[in-house]
Amino acid sequence: MPVISTNTAANTAVRYLNSNSSEQSDSLAKLASGSSITKASDDAAGLAIATKISSDVASLEQASTNASHGISVLQTADGGAANVSDILERMKTLSSQSASGTVTDTERAYIQAEFEQLQEEINGIAESTRYNGQSLLDGSSDFSDDTIETVATVTGATADATVTADTTGTITINDIEIELTTDDTTLTVDEMVEQINSGLQDEGEYTVVASNESGTLTLTTLDSGDNASITLEDGTGTLNLATLGLTAGTTSGTATEVDTTGADIVVGSSSADTINLALPELTTEALGIAELDISTADGAKEALSVLDMAIDEVSNARAEMGATMSRFEFRSEQIDTSIENLDAAQSAIADVDIAKEQAALSAASVKVQAAVAAATQANEMPENLLSLIR
Repeated sequence: MPVISTNTAANTAVRYLNSNSSEQSDSLAKLASGSSITKASDDAAGLAIATKISSDVASLEQASTNASHGISVLQTADGGAANVSDILERMKTLSSQSASGTVTDTERAYIQAEFEQLQEEINGIAESTRYNGQSLLDGSSDFSDDTIETVATVTGATADATVTADTTGTITINDIEIELTTDDTTLTVDEMVEQINSGLQDEGEYTVVASNESGTLTLTTLDSGDNASITLEDGTGTLNLATLGLTAGTTSGTATEVDTTGADIVVGSSSADTINLALPELTTEALGIAELDISTADGAKEALSVLDMAIDEVSNARAEMGATMSRFEFRSEQIDTSIENLDAAQSAIADVDIAKEQAALSAASVKVQAAVAAATQANEMPENLLSLIR
């Protein structure tokens, strides 16, 4: 029904014009931003997923940096440990020279002077090997390995151990056979200590020491932790382990890791994704070589045995550093792969398809132009109706 008071055609044309214009604006916004989600109503679920992925990617990028820093710390520490290892080898050479009968006490004094300087240099390296202002190898840094290590200790016969007169017996300590003898009815602890230490030292074993602890024979290793052990075996003769109150077997020290050991490096998007970075203390005190003195032949022989233990300890420390470094490197590669895959997943959800959106923009532009033309025609209709009453 033709009317002039209500232009229904114009209202319809304007409604479509608004709708088409909105579609055109949405397409322009997506093309301009490069994102298919410019407001939450575009894809509420997709927005939530894309935002979570974006936060994970940001966390992983920082985790990659953390892993790189962890590798740098380990490389710095390993460099210091390598120098300590070289110094220990030189100290062992000096000990071998001093232990030889071809040098006199005068030369040994000169050798001892260099030996002392090398001891001080080990401590200097432990303190001066720093990362971000923290000394890495002197036990003072946040990366310090605070594992509680104990030595292996075996206790046995007391001072009133009685034996048959003129008895000879053999016991074995760490594969070294030691002969104990007595020409009396009592073998005192002090006599046992003297004979055991003499037997061990004759075989170059100075890391296991016998002592008289409050009247009880005690065997103690200078080493500590899981690697520390004293192995006792029954020998021959009347003076066997049972006579000495000892039991055959291996006694080992313990290594108890405490909560404060090392630092946890975050290498993922969660606080649970960590790698523990713990560095050992490599001072002369920690290596058990602080009190070594090679100014005498006997002291040099002891140093040879103890330095072997220290060299093994440094080698084990470097092996642990290398293993942790390898773990950081593999985790860094995994992080890079995860970032790449998450970026691709986020792109599939949030990035705009340029070709598809350009086609939608073109369609919306044509519809806007059509709506404008229609609105123009609709606005002219009332004027045309006026010609009927003229």
